[in-house]
Amino acid sequence: MITMRKRNFVSCMARYSWLLLIEAALAVLVSYTMVQGNEIISIAIDEMLAGHDVHFRSFVVKFLVFTVVGAVAAFVQSISASKYAIGICTRYKDWIVEKLYRIEYKYFDSNYSATLMNKVIGDLGEIASFLESVLPEIISSLIALLIYSVYIGSLNIGLLLLILVSYPLIFWIASALMKKISSLQATYRQKTDTMTEIAQDAVNGILVLRSFGIEDIFRKKMHKAAQELVENEEKRTQISNTAIVIRKVVQWLPNIISAVYAVYLVSQGDISLGGLVAFILILNKFVEAFIGLPFCMVDASAGVVSIKRLEEILDAAEERDGQETKPLDSESVVAFEEVEFGYTENMPILRNLSFDVRKGENVAFVGESGGGKSTIFHILCGFYQDITGCCRVLGRDIKEWNMEAMRSQIALVSQNVFLFPATVEENIAYGKPGATHEEIVEACRKAEIHDFIMSLPQGYQTLVGERGAILSGGQKQRISIARAILKDAPILLLDEPTSALDVETESNIQNAIGAVMKGKTCITIAHRLSTVVNADRIMVLKQGQIAESGTHEELMALGQVYAAMYGEGTNNGEL
Repeated sequence: MITMRKRNFVSCMARYSWLLLIEAALAVLVSYTMVQGNEIISIAIDEMLAGHDVHFRSFVVKFLVFTVVGAVAAFVQSISASKYAIGICTRYKDWIVEKLYRIEYKYFDSNYSATLMNKVIGDLGEIASFLESVLPEIISSLIALLIYSVYIGSLNIGLLLLILVSYPLIFWIASALMKKISSLQATYRQKTDTMTEIAQDAVNGILVLRSFGIEDIFRKKMHKAAQELVENEEKRTQISNTAIVIRKVVQWLPNIISAVYAVYLVSQGDISLGGLVAFILILNKFVEAFIGLPFCMVDASAGVVSIKRLEEILDAAEERDGQETKPLDSESVVAFEEVEFGYTENMPILRNLSFDVRKGENVAFVGESGGGKSTIFHILCGFYQDITGCCRVLGRDIKEWNMEAMRSQIALVSQNVFLFPATVEENIAYGKPGATHEEIVEACRKAEIHDFIMSLPQGYQTLVGERGAILSGGQKQRISIARAILKDAPILLLDEPTSALDVETESNIQNAIGAVMKGKTCITIAHRLSTVVNADRIMVLKQGQIAESGTHEELMALGQVYAAMYGEGTNNGEL
């Protein structure tokens, strides 16, 4: 398991530091060849002015050698930068994706899935751009400044001091621009998140949008978000353009002053004419690096914003995981002991809830909406572990369990069936990775879905579409049941599996559920009470507590909460 730390990005950069060192070494070579090329020209000019013969062929050969070496070094440096960016982004993305699988469940309650995807995709793109373009330029500029400074200082220390004194204003301007652009970049990423969220809602809810005729509302939402994004980008563009103008203005004046001073030094005999030519040639490169460095920092602010956004994911609390992987030999399969829990502080859903489900027992929970039925399943599956009291699964405290091992003991059939955009066979096989085709077919026969699957165009290899778009609710539910049968876990959780189905389809589904229940300890959340009349025990939840418990006959004879619910369901035609 990868251990996450606060400085994840820095540690990831350190992992590929050898490529960064290669980049730096090649940047040294590029700057050195530039200086040597200038030196060759300077010496040649001084030799000619002194009346000495200059061998043009020798001069050209030397100059071409340094030019070719510099070009090759620059090319390899570019390749190293790309490899560095790819290596870090690939590793960093792996960390992010792995982290998403381990973040505690409640994190997803407060963070939009579209925003998370936008971070993983969009912000990683910004980081890649920073690593591949901006960082190499920063490295090259720093090294160039050092080498060019030494060279100019060797020509005349006064020239170097004049240049250095001319540029302090640049850093102050760049610092001010960096703060503004960084703020606008953060806003830009947030606005992009909003647009992604609206688009995802519109796509996922297209049926509701069209059936209720509310497309215009979402158009207006998207238009408003897009307009705000455009306004933000206009501000950022204005600042960027201002930075470009300021950069050119600041660059021109010191260039002119330095060049004039260099001519004066020549007239005084302090440097040679060849030295002047070399200085003029190197001055542009020096100024480019000197001015470019602080503005590279401005460009880097976008990458820094994206790094911070991704670090928020890596810093999120992880799901607690114990070490135990084996159940205890216990007749008690599931036990709640004075459990209290709420999704928000001071708003408890479960209040001192205690119950015990024995091996092979068929237990049902019924009750009012919001009474805590689904919350019991969430806690049983280990999604929420910050509870008061104790929850035991197969004899062990849930906090002792390794979550993967514990969940392998549980099969869930939910009212909200989720199918992946893959084949029918793949979706069923997720119940038991590595299952043979024969095992999958047998599970489908028990779930009474095999004949339907064989009627599909490609049978078990038919793609079900996004979220099982080509299937009806009942068909998706039976595929979900086949997946649970294939898993063959000792504990079966049925989360209102027939609440959204018509009565006829519900009857067919019940037959399939009967197949998966055989030999299992079964816990059911029921909306339609007719589905649990044969349960060994029915627990009626009210305000997070068990109001009454017993068989259907016992509760009807008691004539209280359950009997009232059953009578109401009968009167409404739900039973």
